[in-house]
Amino acid sequence: MITSNPTPRVILTGAQGLVGKAVGGTLIEDGFSVFPLKSRQHGPMSMDTSAGWIDKDFLENAHAVVHLAGEPIAQCWTEATKNRILLSRTESTALLASTLAQLRNPPKVFISISGINRYGFHRPKEILTEKSAVSRQGFLGEVTEAWEAATAPAKAAGIRTVHLRTGLVLAASGGALKTMLPAFSAGLGGRIGPGTQHMSWIRLGDLASLVTWIVRNDKIEGAVNAVAPHPVTQMAFAHELGRVLKRPTCIPMPTWLVTTLFGQMGKETLLADLAVMPDVALKSGFKFNSPQLNTALVKAMRE
Repeated sequence: MITSNPTPRVILTGAQGLVGKAVGGTLIEDGFSVFPLKSRQHGPMSMDTSAGWIDKDFLENAHAVVHLAGEPIAQCWTEATKNRILLSRTESTALLASTLAQLRNPPKVFISISGINRYGFHRPKEILTEKSAVSRQGFLGEVTEAWEAATAPAKAAGIRTVHLRTGLVLAASGGALKTMLPAFSAGLGGRIGPGTQHMSWIRLGDLASLVTWIVRNDKIEGAVNAVAPHPVTQMAFAHELGRVLKRPTCIPMPTWLVTTLFGQMGKETLLADLAVMPDVALKSGFKFNSPQLNTALVKAMRE
């Protein structure tokens, strides 16, 4: 049994990932004690979804549980891979949610990461908010629907439950931006596809601050769009990244090449058109440190 701590305890899955490290560090800076819940292990402070086992006592008396774990999206989507992506999210979330609902002293809040693909992947000429219609369009639409539905036991038990719908997370140390940097640094970057499709993004530091803010704000529940308030076209993103790196951005990747190299994954990510706004965060008083892309990219180079 975990003994009580003088500071509020936050249980964090995916603690060693790009987002998990940033969230954990920000929570600690804000006065919380952070404890990782290890995945794919059967032992103390762990959970093993394949066996349906979790260290239930470890979860008792936590102030919050933040669930960030899941199979990476950016890989070749074979049927086996897609199944792993789906199950890694739904099974772990369902196990956590059902266990939290059974605790004697459950957490005040359960934050489970999701994605803006809950709105589908092709919504041109729309500005999407948390009130917009959701969609099962595409594989990621199906995944995010099932992922969010898996939190139901926690919500039914009266635990404040938040679905953190993230966009492109900007950090030079990992994720999509790290993948882009070699080509753009060499002056070989440019627009992807038509370049007119909208990208919804957030700097890693702002995402970590948003999670901490949600933990403290007991009025926030349900869907929260974890994106900056200024989505941009892909062409504008490429231009701004080149400007920050002081490199030209005149070598495009045409649509046919994206679909040839990346298939369905490229269609639903690189070619997606989603202009998403963080209405819940903005209207509830959250302040983005980097709301504009130009300053966000400069800061992201140090993250």
